[in-house]
Amino acid sequence: MNDRLNVVWADVAGKMNDISRDQLPAYLTLCIDDLGSDIVVVDLRHASGQPDAMKLMAQRLAFPDYFGGNLDALFDVVSERVMVDVASQNGTPQTWLFKSLEAQKKMLFPIADTLRDAMGESKGVAVSVLWMTLG
Repeated sequence: MNDRLNVVWADVAGKMNDISRDQLPAYLTLCIDDLGSDIVVVDLRHASGQPDAMKLMAQRLAFPDYFGGNLDALFDVVSERVMVDVASQNGTPQTWLFKSLEAQKKMLFPIADTLRDAMGESKGVAVSVLWMTLG
């Protein structure tokens, strides 16, 4: 791995990052190659509000049935996932790639902020989150 990608890797492992379209291939390559990560795409571009976005996230990320669909529940569910020691459970880390539109930025900010807070609790690399905002 070259030095530039080492810097990218230090930023992506077990954290949340806002990325540009140009950065996506490098991030995904690192997530797949170095982590052996499964990548789940959560396309929020058609979400009309936060409840709709939460529903899409819950479906794509297989949140448990008890997920309440609000920001507190999002924090709790994501915190549970990032606290798992994947290596000790012979599990596969996940990379969640969120896609949204620039016009949705204000509506989705609380969700992105909650994800960042939950990722701050990360002890390992069970989950990495990449958020890509498109035109």
